[in-house]
Amino acid sequence: MLVSIVFRNDPLIADYDNFVSGHSEGSMFQMSGWSTVKREWKSLRIVGESDGNIVCAVQILVRTFPFGKKLFYIPRGPLISNEKYAKDFISHIKKTAKEQGAFCVKFDPNQVYRKLDAKGNVIEQQSQLLDYYLGLDKNIVHKGFETPMSAYAQPRFNAVAQVSEDMEERYTSSAKRNIKIAVKKNVKVDVFSKEKLDSFAYLMELTEARKGISLRNREYFQRFFDAFEDKTVLFMASIDINESINICTDSIEQLQSALAVAKKETNRVIEQRVQLENFIKEKEFFLEMQIKYGSVTDIGGLLVLFHNKTAEYVYSGMNIEFSKYEPGYLMWSKAMENARSVGCEFVNFGGVNGDLNDRLWEFKRSLGAHVDEFIGEFDLIIQPLVYHLFESVLPLAKKAVRKLKQLKK
Repeated sequence: MLVSIVFRNDPLIADYDNFVSGHSEGSMFQMSGWSTVKREWKSLRIVGESDGNIVCAVQILVRTFPFGKKLFYIPRGPLISNEKYAKDFISHIKKTAKEQGAFCVKFDPNQVYRKLDAKGNVIEQQSQLLDYYLGLDKNIVHKGFETPMSAYAQPRFNAVAQVSEDMEERYTSSAKRNIKIAVKKNVKVDVFSKEKLDSFAYLMELTEARKGISLRNREYFQRFFDAFEDKTVLFMASIDINESINICTDSIEQLQSALAVAKKETNRVIEQRVQLENFIKEKEFFLEMQIKYGSVTDIGGLLVLFHNKTAEYVYSGMNIEFSKYEPGYLMWSKAMENARSVGCEFVNFGGVNGDLNDRLWEFKRSLGAHVDEFIGEFDLIIQPLVYHLFESVLPLAKKAVRKLKQLKK
């Protein structure tokens, strides 16, 4: 059967974004705004139309290397509404890549290969996905099923929680306990727009320094808001240091009064002495923080993008000096409540290592997450010699960069 489809490069952005927004696999990475965030890459968009309607679309990020060689990268795409258009669309992308001198088209479809429960057991699997994509062109190769979060441009494993009226029941006992600690310790969470960008960027700097990694700076977050302002919010956890000092002072006075009239060293009296010592230490801590940060300070921040009935947790930072007050648990749970109130069906907590054996996964799992394992990256090879040279040199370059960063520490 002959498939009638017409391709257009650089379509109207409004038409393109409308298609992406309505597609079940559409994500922020394929919205036109993402190209303004990733401004160090050039970009181009292509759509395929049938009977005047867009039936497939792709946003391609283009990186130019020495000697004019280009890499085409398609994050979480392409988007195709019907399989009958797939081969023709891939052929057109390949043709465009050849015309522009690209040696490879790298793409990682927004397709979940397997769903895993909190214990790592497979609960759903699309076994046909790999053969489907490999069958679109003889020069397509799959880049494997590696588990580290850093193995690919986008994490292959994402922690995802379903939004529901009873989602809090899926929280672990430790998560519920830590949320209560944050509330008891006077942590507040509020929603902001870009007026809190300076504070959020500072928290991200603290997170970078603590973890010894490079994340993003204020300029990047500003570009993100400029691109997705109507869909992006900041959840900021703060603590009123003055109020916390007053709470400590009142508690100290009450305990001192109770101990002054105590006649026997009962278990209750022993407990009160311990409480008194803890409140004295806590007051000393807050007095020190008052000098450093003032009367009120932000201690955690979470940048969330709402897209296609999903709340995407994009970046999160924290001031480690206040970690014992568990701002992360309260902040993330409040963002989940907000996602429910605006009609989201899922919350994407972001990437995790596929072995599900680290603290990051334990934190996300404690808030009721399961794992979506994506099919991963594919390379459509255009210029084999250049491609294989690139594949052999790139790992060495990455290793050299890592060593250089370690030497600078």
